[in-house]
Amino acid sequence: MIFVPEQIVTTILVGAGLLHWWGLGMRQTWLRFASGSILFALLTAAVIYTIGSPLQPRFAAAMSGERLWQQIVITAWWLLAARFAVEVTRTSMVIKRIAGEGRLFSDLLAGVIYLAVALTIVKTVFSFPIGGLVATSGIIAIVLGLALQNTLADVFAGIAVGIERPYAIGDLVWFEGAIEGEIVQINWRSVQVKTVGNDIATIPNSVVAKSRFINRSVPSMRRSDNVQIPAPRTHAPEHVIQLIQQAILLCPNVLETPPASVALVRVGKRLNHYEISFSVANSSLLWQTKSMLLREVLRQFGSGGGIFHLPGRRPEPAEPEQRRILDIELFAPLSQEKRNELEGQLVHRSLQTGDILFAQGDTEASLFIIKAGVLEVSRTEKHDSIVIGRIGPGDDIGEIGMLTGAPHAATVKALTPTIAYELRKEFVAPLIKDDPNLLRAFEISARRGQARIDRSVAANVGIQTVPPAQLLDRMRAFFAHVL
Repeated sequence: MIFVPEQIVTTILVGAGLLHWWGLGMRQTWLRFASGSILFALLTAAVIYTIGSPLQPRFAAAMSGERLWQQIVITAWWLLAARFAVEVTRTSMVIKRIAGEGRLFSDLLAGVIYLAVALTIVKTVFSFPIGGLVATSGIIAIVLGLALQNTLADVFAGIAVGIERPYAIGDLVWFEGAIEGEIVQINWRSVQVKTVGNDIATIPNSVVAKSRFINRSVPSMRRSDNVQIPAPRTHAPEHVIQLIQQAILLCPNVLETPPASVALVRVGKRLNHYEISFSVANSSLLWQTKSMLLREVLRQFGSGGGIFHLPGRRPEPAEPEQRRILDIELFAPLSQEKRNELEGQLVHRSLQTGDILFAQGDTEASLFIIKAGVLEVSRTEKHDSIVIGRIGPGDDIGEIGMLTGAPHAATVKALTPTIAYELRKEFVAPLIKDDPNLLRAFEISARRGQARIDRSVAANVGIQTVPPAQLLDRMRAFFAHVL
């Protein structure tokens, strides 16, 4: 067979079209689509000019090389048309920013398009009757449907989920059956979830379609929950709620908007139950915040007179109040006798909401031990006030100032009515005079206290003004008159 120029051009366009649409096109979607559209239009014009309409082609005589060439060209045109239709569908999804799971629907539509084109090629190009083929295919489809009914249920459920799009890859979702985590993959058969324990859970789409689930990422990542707290009925609910509210103030992960709330939810013969409702920024903070809330509530209840104890058990007798207050890291080197000596010298400080315990730049050489209440620690930098954190019962602050005389690097203000005890330098100096080695022990204790994670807020008050390497030298200089 001798090719004429029109046939050569058509053959080149067919080859170029096949190479373009099957992987050698440009990476940018819009550029590949635009160039493919131009190429397909040129190919269509060439086919119509040389062979006629693809629906009713003018084939040459049977059993000739030209007819075979025409059939190959028309077959290639139909395949390219199918590919073009599929690309149109997927490009429209990109333009509309449909999530990755929406490809389930586009894949199904692509399968239908390719099947229709295949039947058209068999009937139009090769003149083969498709009635019997369709009938045979129907029987085969029934047999396969019965054999693969579970798989098909997953597939069609996946299509339905893909159309509704109740979740997307990256969403945090809870599924019925105690499966919770981040969706990492959505395909024809199943959904894969990365759990909190870093496992991959695979859930069939048919199970998802029948199950209840909660998308925790919509409309926002914010997560709300509640915690119940028991307290003896003998204590006034107003006082208990006040202590719980102070505990909430000490949990930085609890969002201020919407505000946390406390309510008395159940009254019993021996115990009342209170419920804390709160919100966090995302689910990863939930369990950590619950644990912190419970610990802070225990701390507040301890400071409020030991009102918390396990049901059915009597609270253990409390130690003397000042002995509990001096049980902090700094005084670990002291013997019990020396600790008792300081007990009677603590100065009681009572603050109302808004009162300043000490201000940034103050040089009073005192250590403050918080007995009750919540205080906010803030620092002023370039005329802006930056909140460092909050402290509560059992925390101590100002140890660097007491040991070195360094000015305070932050301001401490009461957020609630507060009780604190002040230990001044002149009360510690006699102990150091009697035992100069105690200064070194204090330095080790102060370093250890600053290194503790839960002391980071209090340590920030003095750590900026005294570098750790200079701490002992500053202490010796400050207490030089007694050494």
